[in-house]
Amino acid sequence: MSDSISDITGRSLTALLRLLPAETAHHLALAAMERGMMNLLPAPKAAPPMVPMQVNLPGIGALRHPIGLAAGFDKHAQCPGAFERLGLSFLEIGTVTPMPQPGNPKPRLFRYPETKSIINRMGFNSVGAETVANRVKKLRWSPARVPLGVNIGKNKLTPQERAIDDFVTGINAFADLASWLTINISSPNTPGLRDLATPEFIQDLAASAGTIRGKCWIKIDPDMEKRPFQSLIKAIRQENFRGVILSNTHRVEWPQAGGMSGHPLLSQSNQCLEWAWDVTRGELPMIATGGVLHGTDAYQKLIRGASAIQIYTALVYRGPDAAHRICEELGHELKARGFSSVEECVGSIYR
Repeated sequence: MSDSISDITGRSLTALLRLLPAETAHHLALAAMERGMMNLLPAPKAAPPMVPMQVNLPGIGALRHPIGLAAGFDKHAQCPGAFERLGLSFLEIGTVTPMPQPGNPKPRLFRYPETKSIINRMGFNSVGAETVANRVKKLRWSPARVPLGVNIGKNKLTPQERAIDDFVTGINAFADLASWLTINISSPNTPGLRDLATPEFIQDLAASAGTIRGKCWIKIDPDMEKRPFQSLIKAIRQENFRGVILSNTHRVEWPQAGGMSGHPLLSQSNQCLEWAWDVTRGELPMIATGGVLHGTDAYQKLIRGASAIQIYTALVYRGPDAAHRICEELGHELKARGFSSVEECVGSIYR
């Protein structure tokens, strides 16, 4: 792939940011994007696709390619327009909690370049649903251009028996503003949150959410054992939630306690896609996230049944043109394997 001015400049800026502590660099990047500094650079140029890249994400709509932004990068809806400029085809902001909370003490974000991974223990640092909702309203966002979703979590101090109240508050705050909603019961950094990942909680949430559950995706952690994982998938399908996002970060205790994202997560999150497909045979839509740094990684998600893919760590290690580069690599992979489009390859490993 030839290097454009925007490619070289973007990678240089990424290299400079990696000299700073991880959370400091993250905040500086978001602040620059929020102030429109991305507009001073030429937009990243996508190479002509080797095969048609359009996909249809059930309940969300047509996407020009399958690569979108995962939750966690733009938690507070500071600059979704800048991420659109980077070429991502759909965006997820958050995690947003009903009430503002500071998250866990710093330092809480760590890079590991040797393994292309990140560990975070952010703990749902959030400015709160009201502030984020007001920001989204002011955007007057066009979902026909780039769909925008919101990842919803519970406040740390909310008792477990009141957790559904927090999720319903988030659902009500964003139901009319977002293309979809993600129910986050899978972060390892909020005590007790993963304990909610049960069929019983899914049934209670469905009853409380009502018909809007058809707009909700459930984000699941990759550390569940197979039997409870598949029981959860069955409940999500039976209660008519829109789909699942597989997966959140992998819980680790070393070299830091928190959730690991990045390339080491690829195999584990791929296994989650296979386990879910075993249950639903493609009837429940899946968005894949976890470990995608290259086009070959994206291909592995798609053949396992994912309708689309979200990235986070790839933006840290590959720079602002990561989405374009992954799409280009994916196109070459698909062509080499005889596929005529992205959609043709979805779930092909099972055929």
